[in-house]
Amino acid sequence: MAEEEVDLRPEFQARGQAMLDRLSAGQVQDLLVKCWMSHDARWFMAVAQEYGLEAAGRLNQVAAHAVGLVEAKRLAKALDLSRPRTVEDLILLQETFIGLVGPNLMDYQVVKTGPDSFEVRVERCFAHQNVVRAGVAEHYDCGIFARVGAWPEALGVDFEMTPPLGRCLKVAGEDCVYRFTIKN
Repeated sequence: MAEEEVDLRPEFQARGQAMLDRLSAGQVQDLLVKCWMSHDARWFMAVAQEYGLEAAGRLNQVAAHAVGLVEAKRLAKALDLSRPRTVEDLILLQETFIGLVGPNLMDYQVVKTGPDSFEVRVERCFAHQNVVRAGVAEHYDCGIFARVGAWPEALGVDFEMTPPLGRCLKVAGEDCVYRFTIKN
């Protein structure tokens, strides 16, 4: 740098951080989730415009699954979690992860259906709402459960998720219900 040049970054970084410090942890999380969801929707539409809706749906599932694998490992490491061994462990893991990535994006119930199984019963889903609003619902492959299903996989849980991933169940006029069964 020339003698008269001054690096402004430290001063403005501190001022910017002071502005962010005015937000609560919940406000920060909400903003990050909204920003991520905005990116996700725009990514999907950009792929759809360039390669078609079929490719966008397929690639969305691939990307969501890959993100789920990475985030599960990161969160498990940060929280020092061991591999889930019971249905209750798996439900706790799921709810912890959802608490991080967007607790208000869906309305759903989790119901234990057996000693080694539970169901996630979705009543309201942001992805379904958004693809309907965008007019592309009939082409949407579920990315939500591609991501959710990656979490136990990343932590070494041998499980089965039914039904298999495919088109959005709600768009097909079905109840959005996924069963997770731990295999022993």
